[in-house]
Amino acid sequence: MYNEEINKMIMTSMKSGEKEKAAVYRLLKSEFLKFNTAKDAKTLDDAAEIQIIRKMVKERKESEKVYADAGRNDLAENERNEYLILEALLPAAPKDEEIEAFIVASYPDGIEQKQMGNVIKEVKAKWNAADGKTVSELVRKHIKH
Repeated sequence: MYNEEINKMIMTSMKSGEKEKAAVYRLLKSEFLKFNTAKDAKTLDDAAEIQIIRKMVKERKESEKVYADAGRNDLAENERNEYLILEALLPAAPKDEEIEAFIVASYPDGIEQKQMGNVIKEVKAKWNAADGKTVSELVRKHIKH
């Protein structure tokens, strides 16, 4: 999805004078290329692209916190701007209530501990944009004891 569009996104942001956006898109393109040229490279599908963008957002949020703690507010603001640009590329994540409703509808009798991995896979297959940690917590709530 984004891999095909990334060059257009870079050109558009350059033409409109948005240098920061163009720089972030170049970083993203670089990450996609790294993924494609890795030794055990898998195909760069939408799920992999989203995973890469999420990883980049997480890194920038962590960097923002480190810079802010060190009193480097200028660098913290740069990191914040970068992760906001990247977050705008991510598809909207489903609400917790939607995920929970799906879990209850699919497993009305509850979930066995050994089924947890399969349930998480089902939820992630339905909502590619769902955060793995959130899904895991919601599934855990419905495990039979």
